[in-house]
Amino acid sequence: MLGRSGLREAGILLVMLALLAPASAGLAAPYGDRRGIGYDWNWRSGRATWFGGSDGWSIHNGSCSYQYIQKDEPLGWDVAAMTDVHPEYQDSCGLCYELACDSTWTSDGYGQWLDRTASCFDTGASVGRVVRIVDVCPCSYPSNAYNNKRWCCGDRDHFDVSVWAFEKLAETRWGVIPIKYRPVPCDHKPYKPAPPVPNPTPEVTDGRTGWSTPDKTRHTRDWPEYMHDTQTHVNTIFEDNYGEGIHDASWNMQLQSLSDSIRSGTLGSPAICGKVFKGGALAFRGWNGIFQEKKALEFWTYVGYPGWEGKDQKTPDLWVSVSGNKGGCKPTRIISMKPIYMEPTWRPYATNYFWGWQVYLPIFNGWPVDSVINNPYDFTGCGGNSVWDLHTVEFRNDGWSDQWVCLDRVRLV
Repeated sequence: MLGRSGLREAGILLVMLALLAPASAGLAAPYGDRRGIGYDWNWRSGRATWFGGSDGWSIHNGSCSYQYIQKDEPLGWDVAAMTDVHPEYQDSCGLCYELACDSTWTSDGYGQWLDRTASCFDTGASVGRVVRIVDVCPCSYPSNAYNNKRWCCGDRDHFDVSVWAFEKLAETRWGVIPIKYRPVPCDHKPYKPAPPVPNPTPEVTDGRTGWSTPDKTRHTRDWPEYMHDTQTHVNTIFEDNYGEGIHDASWNMQLQSLSDSIRSGTLGSPAICGKVFKGGALAFRGWNGIFQEKKALEFWTYVGYPGWEGKDQKTPDLWVSVSGNKGGCKPTRIISMKPIYMEPTWRPYATNYFWGWQVYLPIFNGWPVDSVINNPYDFTGCGGNSVWDLHTVEFRNDGWSDQWVCLDRVRLV
């Protein structure tokens, strides 16, 4: 297994050298392709290692924070980690790839060539279903630096796949195999699925894995195939600039000019930054109906240098809320929620980061902060407002000290 990193946030362990940035503004593509990557169905060459097996709980502790994955859920334990230098790394949590073994030579990040011409069971067969991205294979991971640099630093496109997916393509004794792969919708059925393994690797349940035993509660997922519709349309609040029809509605704060924050966002993009004084808010006003048929508010905020396990991050202590014609809704404190994405301020080796959050809209109407609500019609409004009445997103300072904040990629999805 390749090394991963962890973050303690709100008392929950997350692996947060993690995923991932939202797609571009105004994207109106299939939800399963929300990064803007088209399904051209062309095969690409890559490489795969495996994890799980003797540390089988690790597939349930991935950076996407899906927690325990049931075998009977779509795709089951056919899961994978993507490297954080892969060109499609952004927003890859939950998305899917078709993988097949390729009988050829492959190399590692140190230039060593490995003969895998006899490794494949069947080069024409893909993993029985497809694999879902649930974790990250970080290029930089101090406690396992040699192996992570060997596989996860971009010399080849690389996936660290679960042992249960790997063993459908080749014997695990090979350790690493060349693959051909392509992005696909998660409900895609390969033309020739690899057959089930007669004696698959057993699940480890005795707690001797080094991972905490996950709660086996059946969780609600935000996976693409669970969406009520195959299309999603994004209302951009702020991404590089104010979205169309959006204007500043802030109060009691000092807003930095956009020209001064032109390189302050994720990957060197523009951000919106400023100091929010006590009792103030960084707020964005849209139009009546902007929340219709939307399920969540996504936003990214600068946290600086997270340090080991995220202990040195500096999340601004603000409350996020929405409001409309009849007043405001229940605010939610950002630090009470789990971040689900992470992106550096610059590539390839930045040490300062933005973290990304996704707040499902019924939370503003009193639902628990960890709720995952996949159907936008579950949100009927809040604070006495109908969905049509709502028009404003607020990042409020309801605390006792001034707060500096930089936001990027604020979107209703």
